Amino acid sequence: MKQLTFSKFSAIGFIALLTLLHFTNTSVNPNWQPISEYSLGNFGWLMKLAFILLGLSFLSLGVYVLQKLPKVGTKIGGILLLLSSIGVFLAGIFDTDPISTPAENMTTSGQIHTGAAGLLGLMILATVFLTYQFYKQEYLRPYKKSILWITIILWVAEVALIGSMGYYLSKTNGMITDETPIGWLGRIVITLCAIWVWICSNNIEKANTFNDK
Repeated sequence: MKQLTFSKFSAIGFIALLTLLHFTNTSVNPNWQPISEYSLGNFGWLMKLAFILLGLSFLSLGVYVLQKLPKVGTKIGGILLLLSSIGVFLAGIFDTDPISTPAENMTTSGQIHTGAAGLLGLMILATVFLTYQFYKQEYLRPYKKSILWITIILWVAEVALIGSMGYYLSKTNGMITDETPIGWLGRIVITLCAIWVWICSNNIEKANTFNDK
């Protein structure tokens, strides 16, 4: 239970810090620049901390489901969460390069950050395996609707982001510029990831509390 509570607070902390950065670092244009750019400003430590909190939320939930939930699908979801948490931790440790940096001029730190950030997709994949458990495991079924809805919303946002990136980047030779307005969609997706973790952790907590009565 402590792991679930920690996961919830870490997810909330990430959302709070990300929101704060939009007011403390106005040099980043959220319309097209990714949130990783916040790590390069005067308040870069806040973005690093936000990444660490998001990684902890994935890690805590992943460890809990691996330890406490017995089904194979749950184990797969837990492993995907753990792998995704490693990616987020690395993204917090290694700074990105400025978004205008050509691929051939990227630093080692920037390359690690970019590769690590790609592991967020594993978390989104994990939502399918874990949401299914809310339908398969009887004690979780009363809480299936909210987790299903947030999963659908997250996937719709992710597909919209991928589609938008494909469309706009095809017009800019693969470079993210002020002509690729995908910044807000990226922020929506990663915020929905944190919200999903909170809802999943909270629903499991409620199911455990009901069963203990």
